[in-house]
Amino acid sequence: MIDEFNSLPWHDAELQELSIDRRSPGARDEVCLRVVWPDDGRAALIFRDCYGMKAEMNFGVIATEHIDGASVIEDDPGLIAIRDRWKPLGVQLDMLRCYRLQTSSTSSEIRIYAKQFQVVKLGEEIDVRGP
Repeated sequence: MIDEFNSLPWHDAELQELSIDRRSPGARDEVCLRVVWPDDGRAALIFRDCYGMKAEMNFGVIATEHIDGASVIEDDPGLIAIRDRWKPLGVQLDMLRCYRLQTSSTSSEIRIYAKQFQVVKLGEEIDVRGP
């Protein structure tokens, strides 16, 4: 899963949308990113079983939001903090990962703390937002 995420064609992909689904808190906590890849393919990246997200977005720049790079960070301080917070409650989050994206257009950064992610080509049948 880590290699699959890291090997996506991130450089110069366009971030078009970021949405958070909290309609069923605790049961369905999802983050969805819609991107256009450099080859003009379109996809939704769905992060499931999320435990947190940090986004430092810089707006006001008249430019397409291009992604500079993305990677899974194993030793992210936020990831460690989330695991430490849940451990006393008996929740083991060994499968939790930090997915980090940086943009070149606005020097923004997004960190998503999720157990799973999926790439869905736009046009395929999927209900990203759920019922």
